[in-house]
Amino acid sequence: MKSWNLKNVSLAGAALAALFVHVGPVSAQGLAPGDYKVGFVTENTGAIASAGQSYWNGAQLAAEEVKTQKYLGGASIVLDPKESGSDAARAIQATNQFVADPSLLAISCCILSPVAGSLKPIVTEAKTPLVIFGATAAGLPQLPYVYSMTILPGPKDKATALTIVDAVKPKTAAYILAADNDAFKGRMNATREALEAKGVTTAGVVSVLTKDTDFTAAATQAMGLKADIILVYATQGAAAGAITALKDRGYAKTIVGNDVLSPASIFKKMGDSVVGVPFPVSFSDSIVETPEAKAFVAAYQKKFNAAPDIYSAQGYQVVWFIAQGLKSLSGKPTREALGQALSKVTKIDHQVYGGEAMNNGQAETAGTLVVAWSAEGKIVPWVAPK
Repeated sequence: MKSWNLKNVSLAGAALAALFVHVGPVSAQGLAPGDYKVGFVTENTGAIASAGQSYWNGAQLAAEEVKTQKYLGGASIVLDPKESGSDAARAIQATNQFVADPSLLAISCCILSPVAGSLKPIVTEAKTPLVIFGATAAGLPQLPYVYSMTILPGPKDKATALTIVDAVKPKTAAYILAADNDAFKGRMNATREALEAKGVTTAGVVSVLTKDTDFTAAATQAMGLKADIILVYATQGAAAGAITALKDRGYAKTIVGNDVLSPASIFKKMGDSVVGVPFPVSFSDSIVETPEAKAFVAAYQKKFNAAPDIYSAQGYQVVWFIAQGLKSLSGKPTREALGQALSKVTKIDHQVYGGEAMNNGQAETAGTLVVAWSAEGKIVPWVAPK
């Protein structure tokens, strides 16, 4: 009996030794070398293609940097694009194709919140990480498989409006709203509630549609409300059209825009109409201070012969976020392992905002830049009119 026990203790010890020998090297190896594929649902065509191209450019630059800087050692991230044109059906088709590709590890997508929402059940069922680059609705993340690198504009809209109210001291406010966009409706309501709490009476809300092309009637109606300020909550084309119509019809009081005014293409399109109109932004190439942000601006300018905008920055952060999750893993990670790794990220190591955190899968930055376009086509800190 004693002999049997000694024999088995000896075998058990050998087995444990073998186990440690097996586990030790894997843990020490880090991420296995090779290419890790990330599906990218591009939106480089359609009504919001200019923003879509910026997200895609930023993501491509980040993938190149991850490789050239050997951030993942001998591993790299390879982006696999499929165009959706911001169409939900095409985005769903692309996502299903990505999910069916066994070589693919994660997916990134979506400017429009309804499109992002339509992909959530697909990726959670397939246990595939999805990192959203542009959809602005709150509540889209769902750990451990859905994340958002969009800097939510709602809190920054409210902070901007309150800053402007403190400077301009209006008694009444009117709103121009893209009534067919629930995200903008929520952002406007949150700001309206904050302004009313400060004693700013709502003179009225004028509705437009995202696909409208003539904003003369809307501008006339908004000016007829005789408000001290007009705040515009609409997608890029509608916001540009409404503000231009207000300026063309001689509205000289304060107009407050939103983050859709930040791309350089807007200044080229609107010219003087957008000069001096305040709006919030989390990133601007002309107001960067950290070495990482300056390096991003220089590299983007060199690669694309254009300045990066907030959309470029968010696309850039998508890839660096995925890379950070991968870096924490060993061997050949699965989609499930990457999802779990991403859920543990609370602070982004490589970022361009001067500080970026992850809160339950949602990217957040501290502070709000209240800016405006100058007559020279530069984004500068907004200064209240004297």
